[in-house]
Amino acid sequence: MSSIPARPTMLEVDLDAAAHNIRAVRELVGAKRKIFAVIKAGGYGFGAAELGAVFARNGADWLGVADLTEAIRLRLRGIDTPILVYPNSLPSAAADALAHDVVPTLVDLEAARAYSEAASGPCNIFVKVDVGLERLGVPAEQAVKTIRAMLDLPHLRLGGICAHPHADVGHDTAYADWQFARFTAVVDELEAQGVRVPVRLFAATPFVLRFPHTYLNAVDPGRMLYGIIMPDEKPPVPLRPALHALKTHVIALKELTPRERFAERAPFPVTTPMRLGVVPIGTADGMLWLHAGRVLVRGHAAPIVGSPSLEHTRIDLTGVPDAAVGDEVVIIGRQGDLEIAAAEVASRHHLGLHHVATTVGPRVPRVYISASSRG
Repeated sequence: MSSIPARPTMLEVDLDAAAHNIRAVRELVGAKRKIFAVIKAGGYGFGAAELGAVFARNGADWLGVADLTEAIRLRLRGIDTPILVYPNSLPSAAADALAHDVVPTLVDLEAARAYSEAASGPCNIFVKVDVGLERLGVPAEQAVKTIRAMLDLPHLRLGGICAHPHADVGHDTAYADWQFARFTAVVDELEAQGVRVPVRLFAATPFVLRFPHTYLNAVDPGRMLYGIIMPDEKPPVPLRPALHALKTHVIALKELTPRERFAERAPFPVTTPMRLGVVPIGTADGMLWLHAGRVLVRGHAAPIVGSPSLEHTRIDLTGVPDAAVGDEVVIIGRQGDLEIAAAEVASRHHLGLHHVATTVGPRVPRVYISASSRG
């Protein structure tokens, strides 16, 4: 079993599930396509270095991050897998990117000039094309001209072109096909002008799950690698959640009696005797958006009372009379025959399911479990 941190609150991450999911993606897309395993947002809250290492060992060809400092941390952790950095930094960061052997994704000529000047030899770049999300990227209509201008600069070599298509709700292919056509038109025109495009990277998770005709020669799945599937999605391959449990432990117990004075000013109603427990997780850890209104203790549901404070949360243990200091408290996950699912928590707080683990604060340790660690 995993060890208990000094502050007994932790997010348990199932590494076997992550390994299973990257292998499932490989089965889905085939052996010849490149897989760029996306570990942005700190590996979707689970830990970029730890999950990146799992993906690299189990079939990922590249890792994708959206933060240059994250890429540098991966290199300092000894990860030598090729890393693509999505656009998220200033041109002045070019020297740092090249010093750590990562491949930048560029969206304008200013950044291209910075990388050209910082490079002392051939420098591979990716260029992002905006096909519909209206966020970062060279507008599709300007992409060929802009990319040709980038490649006229010294040292720059085109490693690939990528996009982040907008995935709307539903399974109508018309919108997806419109974006896909804008992307492939850029590729086709470049190739017609003699510019080779080695990697054509278009399909992220929603498109990998729903539109296999958009795979081209590379895919960059993100949340599906962590088993994060939206309610309306039906994965073509079985996926397992990497989020095993968010848990803590009881650190204090006290018996409360109904207030006779200032009852209306109490932080929560106490109309009958209550056995109150306190757990060390609070709003500073994201608890305001991470609970289902109850927790699990000794296989029983225990209501959360009042609102979480900065450091602590109160739970009503009246219905669990044998509860004791040190008992495990499951906030998300399974205990005995009961379960609080991440999807329930996300729905309660109107979060996307992919925001649950990222909402868990950075001081909550990520504890990594696998078949070997479970004994």
